[in-house]
This record gives sequence, C-alpha cells and structure tokens, in this order.
Amino acid sequence: MFTNDKFSNNQVNYDAEIEKTIVSNNVIIGSNSTILPVKICSDVIIGAGSVVTKDIDNPGKYAGNPAKKI
Repeated sequence: MFTNDKFSNNQVNYDAEIEKTIVSNNVIIGSNSTILPVKICSDVIIGAGSVVTKDIDNPGKYAGNPAKKI
C-alpha cells in the first residue's frame, strides 16, 4: 500500500498537498507493506508487512516497523 499522507499530527489531513513516492529500479516490495512518501534507491528488497517511513538510500534488505536494514 502506498500512502501520500505522513499523518504527522496523528490525524488524516485531507487538505494536505500530495507527496510523491519514488521507487527506483530493481526494487522488490513484499506483500502487505506500507510505503509512505519516500525515495527508495535501486536494488532494495522490502520484507512483507514492513512499514517504510524514511528514504532508503543504500541498497540492501529492509524489514520491520519501521523498516530497517537487516
């Protein structure tokens, strides 16, 4: 699931400007993952059920809530 609201005030902000999510080449996203508006570099694997809250700048495997490099 991709979302364009970071819920910074713990509420849905319907008036917020739409933010972009950028996914580079060769990225594998596991099922039931949640991707907030971030940039994901090339050659990344995101584990199933992970929540990506920050930009991923280094290739590798990421998992968890929030997603961290493993």
